[in-house]
Amino acid sequence: MTMADRITRKPGLDLTQMDGEWMILDADRCVVTRLNDTGGRIMELLDQEVTQDELAKTLALEYEIPTEQAQADVIKFLGSLKEAGLLDERHGI
Repeated sequence: MTMADRITRKPGLDLTQMDGEWMILDADRCVVTRLNDTGGRIMELLDQEVTQDELAKTLALEYEIPTEQAQADVIKFLGSLKEAGLLDERHGI
């Protein structure tokens, strides 16, 4: 996956925030994944097709962190999402 690849979350996931905590329900696999605030924000952004670079720039701006840190965090988090089967595989990720 490169910084320019367009990505989105897997279709059919239910993203919700409950009691200050983000949760993803993958009904197809009967799996619930808990996320922190930043993870929830990334999943919100993945509702539309975006690039890793766009995600990093948005997070850097919103959380007031260096872009390089946001890029590293996005790459790591997207790797975890891919491993958990929570990204849309139709984009060749």
